[in-house]
Order: sequence, then structure tokens, then C-alpha cells
Amino acid sequence: MVWLKRGVAWAVLSAGLLTACGGGQTDQEASARQQAADAGVVARAASSTGGADAVPVSLGVANVRKAASGRVAVFRFYNTGTGAHFYTTSIEEREAVYRTAAHMSPEGEAFYAAGAAGAGLSPVHRFYNTQTGVHFYTISEAERANVEANLPQFTYEGIAYYASQTPAAGFTPLYRFLVVRQGVHFYTASEEESLRLQATMTATHRYEGVGYHVMASACASPPCGPIGPNRPRVFIALHGNNELADNAALDAQWTYVRQNAHGIWGNNANISDAQSASLIRKMTTRNLITEYPVPPGTSAWLPLLAFNNLQVLYPDMDQSLNPEAIAFYTSDTSRWNGRTVAQAEAIYTDPTAPASRRYGAVYTGWQPQNFDPTNPRYIYANANAVLAFRSSKGTFIECPLGACTSGKLGEAFRRAIRETHVRGRPFIWFASNAFSTSPGWLAAFQATYNAVAAEGLWRPEDAIAIVNYDGVYPKLPETLGGGVAADTSMGLAYWALQQRAAATP
Repeated sequence: MVWLKRGVAWAVLSAGLLTACGGGQTDQEASARQQAADAGVVARAASSTGGADAVPVSLGVANVRKAASGRVAVFRFYNTGTGAHFYTTSIEEREAVYRTAAHMSPEGEAFYAAGAAGAGLSPVHRFYNTQTGVHFYTISEAERANVEANLPQFTYEGIAYYASQTPAAGFTPLYRFLVVRQGVHFYTASEEESLRLQATMTATHRYEGVGYHVMASACASPPCGPIGPNRPRVFIALHGNNELADNAALDAQWTYVRQNAHGIWGNNANISDAQSASLIRKMTTRNLITEYPVPPGTSAWLPLLAFNNLQVLYPDMDQSLNPEAIAFYTSDTSRWNGRTVAQAEAIYTDPTAPASRRYGAVYTGWQPQNFDPTNPRYIYANANAVLAFRSSKGTFIECPLGACTSGKLGEAFRRAIRETHVRGRPFIWFASNAFSTSPGWLAAFQATYNAVAAEGLWRPEDAIAIVNYDGVYPKLPETLGGGVAADTSMGLAYWALQQRAAATP
């Protein structure tokens, strides 16, 4: 529940994973403290949201929340209006918040939990405070019974997920803090974050010990779970290593790729030469996505001379090359604003231009760090960047092979995909290799691919652009070096195309 006052959201979406276990407290002590905290929240909510213009507006949570199953991620949002946090395991609920609550800044996966009962696990119950909008979670059956018997303002919403009341292999402590001013709780499974709060924010965050124990990772042994029914498209990059004569060692894979790839990825500097034209002619499908970096201190919308020259030099391509999208890339969020995206739309999707020279969409390009809340270039810290991201027709992220599998980069990468899809946009992974072929490329590529697939994030309209930055014309796929055929950009493309071909709707 969110309270709106004169168009401003005053949400009391709590950090709300409240439990009576851990920290040496009894059920009765925890319950008494929670009642006092609730009373404080009610008083403050009345003073800040009361009046004739205060209207409760539902996020539709009750309608979209579904029972969790399997190992589930618990997502965390930060309410920029109140300073409180909101947690949910429900993808539907998370996406409802994305769509309807712009003031809720997504902070990604806070921790993981079990979505089904199992040995050594206890249910974590979820309540909704109809007076304050606070969600209350407890693993204690005694506390649950006490709330149901004595606090009528709390509506029981069922089991949120399952956790362990005691330490166990594969589990990690969930640290609990009382946010003194708001009278709500903040939870984190990050020991680093817990220690930082204890060292620097004792005046606002009172440490209350370990609440309970949650799962330490998204899966027992990555890659996690089945790949799922959806697969992204595959684009071949024009990047200085295009082969004019087939490489015998890779001929079978290369032939398959050029016959089945969904298009070509190029940038403005290298799509107007003979090598590029030769490769484009070999491709069965000739969709083109052009990367156009935004240089500092210059206009983002300089003419795409290389693309125009390509079609002037090779007019036979006018009827066969489809300029699907243009992706403007910069990791500096301060360079973006809504007006320049609108300018790009007007210039490069001009309906009066010849169809063969008109891009179908404008995408914004970022690095995964732009979706990391702890990074200075976090997209939601810059209003212009948010406008650009939300107004563009798609998103692409550059991340080398397995670099975006786990940790902060992995979560930021998947957050970018989720937020792109929530707005109905396609996502492109620019899977840039390290320089020169090396063993292990395919395994690293598969790790990131499968981590995304394990969350069911891939969509059929998404794409992967695969490039090897090493190589000199006319070496494509590339020299094998110390690797094997599978560990080349063509080997990666071959594997990804097979995943798509094997997919069922």
C-alpha cells in the first residue's frame, strides 16, 4: 500500500523481514518491541499522510503475489521518499513495483531463500499492516499466533518463503537492524554491509543480531537450473576480424553460423569497408544493429557516414540490409538526457527517409556498473540517465564473457535485463571476449548465459552480439592460438544458436 499526497508517494514499504528468532531475544520481547515500533510508525504515518488529500493507493500486490517455488531470490527496493526498504520474493510483485512506483529504487537481489518446505527449514510468515503499509515477516510460530490474536490491523498473507532458524551448510546469517527513526527493520545477508552499518550508522541503525539464516547463493552448484524455453538471437560483430576465405578448422561451425545468425553488429567506424561488405553478403539474415559511441564533449548525433557510405559503395545492399536499431553507448550517465534521445529518434527513425537508411529503433548502451547501486555512475542517481533509459526502445550492456556471472557485476547485469524487460524492451548482451583466443571462453560464456537463463530472463527478441577484439583482417573466425574451435567467437555463436534452435515456446 502506498499513500499519495498531492502526487507524492509517502510509502511505508518496510524493510519488513521481522522475526522473533536470533539475537538472543525471546518471542515475547520481540513481539513487544514490534508492537512499539508499529505504534511509532502509525503515529508518524498519521502526521505525514493524514488529511483530506491523503488517499491509499494499492500497488496491486494482493492480486499479483504468488507462492514461491524452488530456490528464490528476495529482491530489495529503496524508497527514496522515506528512506525505508521493501523486500519481495515475487517476480510479479517486483514488476508491479517497477511499473507503478518510480520512487522505489531497485537494489537487486538481497539474498536467497527456499520457496518450498524442506528438512531443517521453517516457514517465514508474511503479514500486511493495513494502517501503515508495513509488511511484517516472522519465522516464529508463537509470534505469528500473537499477531493474529492481538493485532487486528495485520492481515496474514501466507508463507513468504522458507529459511533456517540455525546455522547450516549452504546458509548465511541474515543480519537485522532496527531503523530507529522509522520504527522499521532493515535486513541484509551481506556481512560487509552489516559491519559497515555497525561501524558508521549506529545512531540510525540499531544492530539486533542474526534474524535467521538464508541461502548463501542462487543455486547449489552454478549454472543454476534449466535454461528455460526462451533464447536470445545471435549477431556477428564486424570488428576487424572478418574472414574472406573460410577457415578449414572452423568451417562447419562458421557455415552454420553465417546461415543461422540473426544479423550483424557493427560500429560507425568499420561498417563501410570491403571486408564488412563481403561478410554481410555471406550472411543469410542481414539485420544490422549499429553501435555508435557518444564521445565526450561532442554531439551524440553526428551523421552515420560509414553506414551511408556502405550503401553508397554497395547499392546492392539497399534491398537486403535491414538497419534494425542504432545503439548509442556511454557509461557516463551525465551525458544522457531525454531530449537527446528524442533527437536521435527524430534523426535516425525519420519515416521520410529511405527505408534502407532508416533505423527502426534507438537503444541506450551502458556498462553493468551503471546498474550497481553502490557505483557512482548508478543510473538512478542521474535523472537524465533515467530519462534516456526509459525513453529508448532497447538496452545493451557490454560485459566480457563470464565477468557478469556472479557478484556485484552479475547482479547488476541481470538487473539491467529485468528492468529493460519490465518496460517491454529488448535487451542486447555485447559479449566481448578478451584479446586473442584462449581456453575456457565457451565455459565462461555459458556461465553468464545460464545465470541469466536460470532466472528465466531471456526473451526471444533479445540478442547477443559476440566479438573477439583480437585479430587482423581477414581473420575470421580467428586463429586458434592456444584454444580450440569451441573457444572462438564462432564457437560461442554456434553454441548460442544451438540453444535457440533447441528451445520450445
